[in-house]
Amino acid sequence: MYISKENLQEFERLYGRPEELFTSFQMNPREYQNLLDSQKHNRSHDVTIFIRKDDKWVVNAKPWYPEGLYRIPSGGIRPDESLAAGAQREAFEETGSRIDILRYFLRIFVRFYSDNRSVDWVSHLILTDWKAGELRPVDTVEIKKVHLAERSEFERFGRIMLKLDVGGLHYREYLHRQAFKILDALDD
Repeated sequence: MYISKENLQEFERLYGRPEELFTSFQMNPREYQNLLDSQKHNRSHDVTIFIRKDDKWVVNAKPWYPEGLYRIPSGGIRPDESLAAGAQREAFEETGSRIDILRYFLRIFVRFYSDNRSVDWVSHLILTDWKAGELRPVDTVEIKKVHLAERSEFERFGRIMLKLDVGGLHYREYLHRQAFKILDALDD
């Protein structure tokens, strides 16, 4: 992981200290190899960007997703970026959104494993407000669609994720569920 301690401390100073969770998920060998192939510069993190627009959430679909499956956008921070700059760039690339970062609310430490191998990963979850932009994928290689989702749609997204034999999607279902426990409590 190349997000520096100083980068994390500054992000926490600006946007709050997040709750933390620890978990693990199994991947099939092909999916695990895809994870290894995605580790440019030894990346072992993602920033997951909960973009609130009015009373809905900006979500996206990857090209290989079945019809009706969407997820909260996420991506990697580049070695020369701050967490804030990387989150803003990823939000724009994956959804066309310009965002205001409101809160760093959850950090999930996850171990992905397959056979006798494992990768330790960290997801940094942030709450943002949509500020401007046309909801559409800018990076059309990685993202096929953008959608504005009602909160209630995440149950359906989760059921689809769990039906597929994809450990990464099982993790995303877990991530969505845990995140909304916190976000729903903030609204109370």
